[in-house]
Amino acid sequence: MFELHDNKYKIVYDPATASVICEGSLLLNGAPAYEPILQLLKQAAETQEPNKLTVNICALKFMNSSGINMLTKFVMYVSDIKQLKLTLVFQAQQQIAWQDKLCINLQRLLPTLQVHLLN
Repeated sequence: MFELHDNKYKIVYDPATASVICEGSLLLNGAPAYEPILQLLKQAAETQEPNKLTVNICALKFMNSSGINMLTKFVMYVSDIKQLKLTLVFQAQQQIAWQDKLCINLQRLLPTLQVHLLN
């Protein structure tokens, strides 16, 4: 298990369950601050290839534009840059508007992205 955290957020990658769980509030200052999280996501994708990786953002209350850009870079990495043979699944809360919109936009970048909107 790999974990990144501070007093406001926690990101946990569990290779055994092929999942990354994001909790708390991601309000980091700029792209460089998100680089460790992006590297964790890339490592998770490469480790799980050619299977499935689930990224669960249901418990993520807030994310700023730098965080959204980081997730966009990750999805582009999976689709274009690395051409991984990986099924990517995002789990999000349907009633949290920014999560719903984010998943729709990420699906435009990666049409094979599976989105599970939970209540």
